Amino acid sequence: MANYLIQTCDELISIVVNPGENEITTGNTYYINFTGETNPGCFTVVSESEEPIAEGISSVTGYTDCLECLQDNNWSFIVVSCNDPELFGPVNANQFNEWPLGQYYQLCAPPEFEFPGCLCFNVTSISNANIDPFFDITGPFLNCDCQLPRNSGTESLICEICCDCGATGSTVNQITPPHPVWTDGYGSAVRQLNMIVLGGPNGLNN
Repeated sequence: MANYLIQTCDELISIVVNPGENEITTGNTYYINFTGETNPGCFTVVSESEEPIAEGISSVTGYTDCLECLQDNNWSFIVVSCNDPELFGPVNANQFNEWPLGQYYQLCAPPEFEFPGCLCFNVTSISNANIDPFFDITGPFLNCDCQLPRNSGTESLICEICCDCGATGSTVNQITPPHPVWTDGYGSAVRQLNMIVLGGPNGLNN
């Protein structure tokens, strides 16, 4: 059986493993327990490998993606305050609806917590800390201001003909297209309503 290069979900650690009797597939994500001293965790299988083996695998559990893996095993993300680098800590992965690493969120803490009200945080890393969810979270935002983009220009709309009904006319559906966002000279995000992102948010091949 082939050996595989696997990588932690934060892409910080890569190791070559022998899967033993376990079946793993390139591109898939698993929670992996090892036969050696490597700590268990969520890994993505990068490729088959002919490099020397660093670990063996004792068991695997498959997941759709890294976020599902971290959530199901009650892991956390480490967040750091945008205003105070000494204010940081874990936030339960189940509080996020998308992959948050590298993104910005506003966290509102309960009254008994060490910081009052709501602050903007950057998600910087993954942790195996198992804590209860207790934040109110909004985001993600474009930057450490944790503000929604301002708007500029006049809204551009698209009319899509859904039914060419001949003599009786047509059924028309009006669409609000995605607009490009740029950063002004003060670092604030501005959404340009009079322009349209070509091909939608995923580009020309969307």
